[in-house]
Amino acid sequence: MPTFREGNLFNESGFKFVTGNSFLTDNSKLVMVKGPELELRILSPGIDQLFGEIIHDTCGHLGVYGLIIDNEYGLFQIRCDFRKEADIELIKFSTFLLTAEARDTGSIIHLNYPGNGKSSIENIRPLLNILPNNVHVWERKEH
Repeated sequence: MPTFREGNLFNESGFKFVTGNSFLTDNSKLVMVKGPELELRILSPGIDQLFGEIIHDTCGHLGVYGLIIDNEYGLFQIRCDFRKEADIELIKFSTFLLTAEARDTGSIIHLNYPGNGKSSIENIRPLLNILPNNVHVWERKEH
């Protein structure tokens, strides 16, 4: 079972996954406009292009990829269109893929809480309980 934490996952060492979508611009950049996605785009310039090209080659605009990993950062897909609410079935699929990745590597993985702000914690937390204990799920509390 994962640990649930409050704070900023970017302050931690280990792999960092942000929730994502598959909405690509005309030049194949991934739209990363709010929350941890935006923070990652600012911390790692060009990652929107890199992830966009991977999505373009894997599943295309508005397609399903589930999980993308590049070096220390990754995407955990929760929706296809960034303007829509998180998709519970897509969260289940991405959780399954992250569970396998976490078990295979044994590495510490930090994930921002999927669906934060759009989907209720009560609906999503039970889906995340299959993640192993090397995964830390982060929720940022505004005070």
